Amino acid sequence: MHSINQRIDFLRESLKNLRNTGSIAPSSRFLCKNMADKIDTARAQVVVELGAGNGVITSYILDRLRPDARLLIFEINDAFVDKITQKFDDPRILLIHDSAEKMGKHFEKHGITHVDYFVSAIPFVMLPEAVAQNIIGECLRWLKPGGQFIQFHYSRVLVNYYKRIFGNATVDFVALNMPPAFIITCEKTSGK
Repeated sequence: MHSINQRIDFLRESLKNLRNTGSIAPSSRFLCKNMADKIDTARAQVVVELGAGNGVITSYILDRLRPDARLLIFEINDAFVDKITQKFDDPRILLIHDSAEKMGKHFEKHGITHVDYFVSAIPFVMLPEAVAQNIIGECLRWLKPGGQFIQFHYSRVLVNYYKRIFGNATVDFVALNMPPAFIITCEKTSGK
């Protein structure tokens, strides 16, 4: 359950920069759990979270990860970077205060050769099309075959776009979220 202060802080940051946060309320525990439950603990060595916000989904991801796994978090909002830094003291986390467009540079710097799961809350429908394409293209590039890209949106508008990129997409509806949300999961096939 989110405290009133956490909700107010999230709303304040969201209203300042709605284009980058894409939401005015933190994700519900139902949405967070549903997204994190898609991560296979046995296979998840490297997980990347895109657009972590105040870290509400991050907690659920960490609960799924083994002690030797790594969670790289990309967040561009200064206030959210500060909140994540204060909230988590976990050696599995590497917080990167940069755009997900530059993930390749950071992966190479930290010896990452592939990613098992991308968990994203980036509001791609609100970003310039070229930026969205660059980020999703990088996700496809770095995912290992069998790896998954897990994204939530408040509409199904981009489902066919993800199907074109990844060749597949499954959609789950989470009614217990404000607003209700769709989780789109795509798997990298060996042909991609």
